Amino acid sequence: MTNQRGNTLLEALIAVAILGTVAVVFLGGIFSGLIGGVEIEEHFIAENLARTQLEDIKSQPYNVSNQYPVTVSPPPGYTVLINVTDISPSEYPNSLQKTAVMVSREGQKIITVETLKVNR
Repeated sequence: MTNQRGNTLLEALIAVAILGTVAVVFLGGIFSGLIGGVEIEEHFIAENLARTQLEDIKSQPYNVSNQYPVTVSPPPGYTVLINVTDISPSEYPNSLQKTAVMVSREGQKIITVETLKVNR
């Protein structure tokens, strides 16, 4: 009978170890899913900010000074930067701009979206 008690204790310890391992793997999966969800939300917000800003720039008249104001209101922690470069051919000065909108969060770049703007 003493031998059976030892086996029962050993079986219980092995079962607890297996359950602990399963719990760690399960919680690790949940944690990874939460991190992924936060990153997806961050990218979604950044992309919407960049595209909204680009659409606003497209709707404004062509600006030969290559400067457009930031018109979107980013949530706290987000920053929107606009970089406009004149890429006009020499025979048609002030006719073509490359506009890039970069969105960052807490100093980390999330997305840059570019488009061209033509002076018509």
